[in-house]
Amino acid sequence: MGDVPVGRLMSTDLVTVAADATAAEAAERMGETGVNSILVVDESGRLEGLLTGWDFVRLVRENDPHDETLVRECMTTAVVTASRDDSVDALADLADGEYSHLPVTDDDGVVVGMLSTTDLTEYLAGR
Repeated sequence: MGDVPVGRLMSTDLVTVAADATAAEAAERMGETGVNSILVVDESGRLEGLLTGWDFVRLVRENDPHDETLVRECMTTAVVTASRDDSVDALADLADGEYSHLPVTDDDGVVVGMLSTTDLTEYLAGR
C-alpha cells in the first residue's frame, strides 16, 4: 500500500475551544459534538493544548464539578502533534500507546486536522 501521509487519514472537522472558556463550556461543546477530546486554540487557530475525557475525570475528582475552572487550568499542554506530511507508518506505535488523538498542525502551529487511534488502527488493519 506504500507509505501514507497523515494528511490522507486525518479529520478536518475540528472541535475547538479557547483557553479562557470554562471547563463546563468545553464539556458542553464536547457533548454536543460527540467527541472525547477538544483542541484548545488561540484566536489564530494555533494549538495551546488538548482537553480530554481523562482531564475531566481528574477535574471532577479534584474539584466541585460546578466550579468556574477555566480550560487553561485543566488542559494538557504537552501535546504530541504531527504534520500532515508525516508518515502514518512512522506513527503506528501511537495506536498502541497512551494517545487517543494526535492533533495535526502546520509549520506555524495552526491546527489543520486530527488523527485518532481509530484512524490509525483502521489503516493498519487494512494494509
